[in-house]
Amino acid sequence: MKSAPAISIITPVWNGLPLIKQCIASVLAQDFKNWELIVSDNASTDGTPEYLDTLNDPRIRIYKQQENLGIMGNVNFLFSQARAPLSQILCADDYFLNPRSLSGIIGYWANASPEIGMARFGYTEVQYKGIKNKEEGIPHTLSPDNALMWFFVFGNFMGNLSYLSIRTPLVSKYGYFHPTMNYVGDFEFWARLARKVSMEVGRKPVIYVREHDKSATSRQFFNGSLFEQHLLIYEKLIEDLALYFDRQRLIDYFNYDVCSMHYRFALKAITKGQYIYLKKILRSRSAILWPKWKQLLICLPLAIFNLRSRVTYNMGIGLINDQLARQNQANISSTNNSSTNNNLTNHISTKISTL
Repeated sequence: MKSAPAISIITPVWNGLPLIKQCIASVLAQDFKNWELIVSDNASTDGTPEYLDTLNDPRIRIYKQQENLGIMGNVNFLFSQARAPLSQILCADDYFLNPRSLSGIIGYWANASPEIGMARFGYTEVQYKGIKNKEEGIPHTLSPDNALMWFFVFGNFMGNLSYLSIRTPLVSKYGYFHPTMNYVGDFEFWARLARKVSMEVGRKPVIYVREHDKSATSRQFFNGSLFEQHLLIYEKLIEDLALYFDRQRLIDYFNYDVCSMHYRFALKAITKGQYIYLKKILRSRSAILWPKWKQLLICLPLAIFNLRSRVTYNMGIGLINDQLARQNQANISSTNNSSTNNNLTNHISTKISTL
């Protein structure tokens, strides 16, 4: 019986030609060889299954779904097949940047603390809340004691699925990805897992992530599903955070920031002749949503004039500072205050002071 590989590379694909060819070529080019590549075709109709039939490397395992499972259902299936203690997601659109990418990931895990359950390897340059790159304000290491507030303020800062490496058993242990959340199932799972294990937020790019018109990220701006799924995630985040922070303050931040963002997306959809996004926002009911008149009075103008980041910047930093104060107080009160926690607090405080 062959020994298990050191790492499983998880590759979901649906109508992935021609990009999946570069994806798989980048795996085969890696200087680290003790891997398995598991590919699950999600009922493609563009010739992807036929291309996969041409692959003959014994380290590659191919599965073909007869019915489309959705992206998260397909990812769940792949994790159920993974044999290695570590897994790296590599979606079919994406590829390893160079032949040393995988050895760098393996090297990280060889030295990682056992408390770390997942790690992000990537760096996305975006303007966010007045910060040049939103990752610059986020500490390298987050624990279950402080991660939820960072997710609440910054959203899915872990980024694209392909940035993530994880200890494989954790996926099944904590209930897999939500199969119906095709747009934000990764965000929901990372936030859920962050309640249980620590995470590393790395900046070193090892994978190239594509964005294109056929991606789920592009489609989400037209059908409104992103708003509905975000609402479920933030309801849970607010429920948990309200145990320690003022609930109304959290609700106000959500509406100023996230709800206004979705009004912005809805307006973009309208320019494409799509009105369903706005309809879904206006029809939604939730305890964390402002009344519709207040949304139209505040969120809609913020969306029209693109003022959301300016308005919410200080609010978000205030929430983070409150989280830091709470964490510092917990450290002071603890009889077993570790130097690791002190270093983390100092790191976060330094980052915040520069914002």
